[in-house]
Amino acid sequence: MTTLKSWRLTMTKDIKEMTQAEFDELIVEIKEKYPKLFQFLSDFVDRKVTYEEVDGFLKMEQVDRVEFINNYQARN
Repeated sequence: MTTLKSWRLTMTKDIKEMTQAEFDELIVEIKEKYPKLFQFLSDFVDRKVTYEEVDGFLKMEQVDRVEFINNYQARN
């Protein structure tokens, strides 16, 4: 099973340099392999998660971020 940490280490291409097709493929991969991470990202894009919440998430230690994502529930 691929972990978030190992997946992140294998993602070597800069997102700013990706083509739209590469970006779309990345999103599909995230959605399939890490549905809770995808949901968190979707909720942020849909403004159900605030900038402050994302900032707090990014300030967490790696182990806490993984736990947060593993326990994340979609927002209505």
